[in-house]
Amino acid sequence: MKHLNHILLCLSLLFTSSTFALEQKYHEFVLPVIAAFESDDKAAIASLVYYPLKRRYPIPDIKNEAEFINRFDEVFNDELVAVIASSNIDTDWDKVGWRGIMLNNGVMWVDTEGKIIAVNTQNTKEQTLAKSLIEQGKQSLHASINTFEKPVLDWKTANYHIRVDDLGDGNYRYAVWGINKKPSDKPDMVLLNGDITFEGSGGNHHYTFKNGRYSYVLQVIIIGCDTSPPGWLEVYKDDERLLSEDVISTH
Repeated sequence: MKHLNHILLCLSLLFTSSTFALEQKYHEFVLPVIAAFESDDKAAIASLVYYPLKRRYPIPDIKNEAEFINRFDEVFNDELVAVIASSNIDTDWDKVGWRGIMLNNGVMWVDTEGKIIAVNTQNTKEQTLAKSLIEQGKQSLHASINTFEKPVLDWKTANYHIRVDDLGDGNYRYAVWGINKKPSDKPDMVLLNGDITFEGSGGNHHYTFKNGRYSYVLQVIIIGCDTSPPGWLEVYKDDERLLSEDVISTH
């Protein structure tokens, strides 16, 4: 029940969006962000980021201000900088629940302390880096699963190492090992044809894989409460939940 209650609380707080202009009391959190992009001041922008800033796997998260400045062009190209700098505080930004103020339906998110908590775009430079990392990563995998279009998740829970890959055209593959095994070992189980379900504009979503009466659900948290893990694994037999384990590390 703890995860169900957690989901309901976070979703009720995060994804009940107002249809009105951004309230005046929230302007103080967004205006410094716009100003920093208007002046193209990387150091000022870096000081307004909540770390680690999550990036799409296999791109590593950005851990601190120095790394952010060094990798700035991976996250923000000239077009995105211009979009943020020229954004209208009243019409382009929207308060969405407890901890999120979003730009243009979720391009970027700022919390109610004025910190950038998510950038949900991937520019050409980051895409190129991702392709290089993907090719490197394939070399470390067992031959049975080293062919795919792009990696999606690489997670560890207390007892499992879980990997999800997109084989193309939205065909998601689930592979799992015991925690003490290596990615170069043959997976203990491989499932195909997983479904993805999105929950609101914040990016939170889950993958579901079926194996007869069993369902394997991977809950992915992009924007959540302060205590949220990166996600968790749930295993069901029919409607009975047999297992739930938080993610303790991501790659």
